[in-house]
Amino acid sequence: MTRSNEHNPIELEISIGRVLWLGILASSVCLSVGLILAFAAGDGRLTRGLLTTGIVILLATPVARVVVSNIEYAREGDWPFFALTLILLVELATSVAAALYRWTF
Repeated sequence: MTRSNEHNPIELEISIGRVLWLGILASSVCLSVGLILAFAAGDGRLTRGLLTTGIVILLATPVARVVVSNIEYAREGDWPFFALTLILLVELATSVAAALYRWTF
């Protein structure tokens, strides 16, 4: 199977849809179980861990979407969109680094 350099939006949409679906599913499971434990057993280490994990997954899902887009654009040879999504990834990484730096100091 040879891959052409033509943009295939359906393949990209399917890949992005899978990433978003998995992110929302994982986040929902963590948050749901964490809330059930919070109401049933009160505050505990497992409860806080599940709730925190659910929120982190929820926040990371859009970033994963950009990563998948970047990989797909590189595979397709769509270099202008690859460059744009790479710039977006750098901006997102810089924002996270700045927030973590500010939070720790």
